[in-house]
This record gives sequence, structure tokens and C-alpha cells, in this order.
Amino acid sequence: MITDIFVMALAAMKSYKVRTFLTLIGVIIGVASVIMVTTAGGSVSSFVAEQFNVFNPTGMVIGTGTGGDTPQLSMRSVVFTTNDVEKIQNLPSIKAVAPVGIVPLNKILKRDGFLKWESRPGETMYASTPDLLTIFNLDLEEGTMFEEGKNEVIISKNVAEIFGQDKPLQVGDTIYLRRVDGKTLTAKVVGILKESKTTTMLGAMGNPGIICPIKPYYSTYFGSNAGTILKRVVAYTVLLAEATDTKHVQDAQNQILKYLDSGGSDASKYKDQSLDFVVITQQYILVRIEQVVNVIRVYITAIALISLLIGAIGIANIMFATVTERTREIGTMMAIGAKRRDILQLFLYQSMIIGLLGGLLGCITGASGSWFVVDLLNRSIQNLGGAIATGTINVIYAPEWFLIASIVGILIGVAAGVLPARKAAKMDPVEALRYE
Repeated sequence: MITDIFVMALAAMKSYKVRTFLTLIGVIIGVASVIMVTTAGGSVSSFVAEQFNVFNPTGMVIGTGTGGDTPQLSMRSVVFTTNDVEKIQNLPSIKAVAPVGIVPLNKILKRDGFLKWESRPGETMYASTPDLLTIFNLDLEEGTMFEEGKNEVIISKNVAEIFGQDKPLQVGDTIYLRRVDGKTLTAKVVGILKESKTTTMLGAMGNPGIICPIKPYYSTYFGSNAGTILKRVVAYTVLLAEATDTKHVQDAQNQILKYLDSGGSDASKYKDQSLDFVVITQQYILVRIEQVVNVIRVYITAIALISLLIGAIGIANIMFATVTERTREIGTMMAIGAKRRDILQLFLYQSMIIGLLGGLLGCITGASGSWFVVDLLNRSIQNLGGAIATGTINVIYAPEWFLIASIVGILIGVAAGVLPARKAAKMDPVEALRYE
């Protein structure tokens, strides 16, 4: 009997092809919209997280700025001393600390023959230790790491091609770095970094062009608070740190802040009292980005769900119209023995089939449309020329949404068909047969 009712429901849909098709379109658009929105949202979320992948999961940046729930880092104050570096390195949850000294360059020069020189505009050079590469997830494509105290540097792919792609700098080449104070230092290229596919929230620091040892390139000093004018202390703007493991990132952050806020840290004496100590972790960055993306995703998904609601109204509309048009047929069926339950099932099956087909076709349409949407987003990024972000957004499907969308399609069909089906089942057979 159920099979017969199912066949009759399909036959009724075929009799009203145009109306059924238009109703299907409403459901398909609603389900496809949900699939495209959730897929695009997940893909963009993953892409944004990658763009803000400043350092490895155990890494953190230490500086001064504005504290609180949403800390902001300032790059203006030079307050951390070598003593602070050593003390933080010895904290229980800290694996490594890399001080970062900023060395602005006026020019980068290279000999071209005996008397001829080639010159290019300089950029910011970062003086640090080999731990900087580990914390920032940077790898060498060729060469080796520099040694402290030697005139050696490692450079990025972009800097390697600064004198032309046809004559790139090679490992072993010698370049000359002219600082903004006019002093020129010799530097041997000992390593070239792998090209980074992303930009980070720390800008050039996250993708450094030139990295050098602290000695002999970095020489920012200030007098000691102890009052001894002759004593000069090496100072840094920011420090990079790495926790022992991901489970102790929060512990490391708390230990660092506790030390810096204590009277035993040099930084607490040198910093501007209007500023706070700030420790920003990779986990904090990703959580904040995810929160922003989720707000946008929920908002857009709500709009897509409105399309599903419109599809449900369409199904209810067609079912009410079908019940009215088939009144005499319903009366005939009840006169020859059909029960009210059979009539109810007939119309419920019809609306459920519309919801099921709309859900399945919507999933297929949504999966295809997601590629189109993500492709448009990628074209937008390319048109920006890398000013905002680099790399490609990959399509990342959320399988659970395909299942949810299909189930929602069926439920919408059933829910929209309940009232029309009950109206048909409650008809008086005699009145139905007399209906004109």
C-alpha cells in the first residue's frame, strides 16, 4: 500500500510539472545557498588563519603596548635587555627566547667588477638568533645559519633577486649594508630562506628579508638606571619566545608577565609607565580570528536559511493548491475505500519527495557553486596584488552541512505538507464528490 501511495505521489508531481519544478527551484536555491555559504566561510576561515599564522603553535611575541582582553603591540619602545632575555630563558615553561633588534638599512650594495658598484634601496634588517627561524616557522632553502659575531647574513628570495632575476645573489656572495647612520658593513650571504606563501599580522618581521647576528650588526644601547653613565646596556624592542609545548603556552605567558611586572626586570624600569607588557600567542591570534569569521559566517548563514524558509512556503503553497484542485479525486478515493491515513500519507509523501529532491539537487548545486564562489574570492585577492594577503583559498567542504541540508530539505517538505495533507484527510467524501 505504501508503494502504491508513493507511486501516486510521483504521478501527481508529473501532472503538475511546471509548478513542481518552480517549487523545487526554491528548495534547491535555499539548500545550495547554505552549502555555498558554509563552504566559503570554512575555506576563508582556514585561509585567514593561515595568513595570521605568525609563528608555530608554541610561539609568542613579547613587547609593550596596551594590555587587557584585546592586547595591542607597540613597536616604539626599546626596553628589553640581555639580562631580561636570560631571565626569561630560565623560566620553567620557556624553551627558547630570541631577542629581535631592528636595523634600518639605507642601501644594499654589491661590487660589479673592480671599481663599479650596484646599489639598491635598503630595507629593515633583523638582528637575532637562530631561534627566530624556529619560532617563525622559517626554513632555509639552501646554505646554513649565520654564526654569532661573524659578518654573515641569511636573506629571503626577494632580497636574493634585488639586483635582478637574471643575476640573483648566491650563497657565498658578499654584499655591503649601509645603515641609516652612514656606516657600511660587509656581509657574506650564508643562507637563503624558502619563499613564504603567506603574509602575517607582523608584516615584514614575520617575513624578514635579511636576518643577521646581533654582533656585529646591532648596536642599540642606553645608559643604566643604576646611575653609572659608562655602563651601556643592549636593548631590544621585542622578544620572541617558545613554550616547552602547546600545553604550557598559557603557563609560559603567565610566567613572562609575572617576571616583567616584577621589580627584578630591567624592562619594568625602562618602559614608559603608560604602556603595559604584552604577550601575544599564536593561539590567541587564531581564536580572535575565528571569532570574527564565525560572526560573519553566522550572519550570512542566517540569510541563506531565509531562502530555505521561502522554499518551505513554496511547497506549502503548491500543496494547498493541489489539495484544492484534487478535491473530487480525493472524494472518489475515499468513496472506494481509501482511509484518511492514506490520503494524509499521499500528500505528505508528495511534499517530502519535493523536499528530498530539492535537498539533494541543492547539495550538488551548492558543491559546484562553492568552487565558483571561492574562485571569485581568489581572483579578488590576485587583483589586490598581494597588498592584503598572498596565497590561494582552497575549497574546504564541511560534510556535516551536506547531511544537515539534506535532512532540513526533507523536514521542510514534511512540515510544509502537514497542513495541506490534514486538510485533504479531513474532507467529507460526499462534499468532496460534489465539489466543482
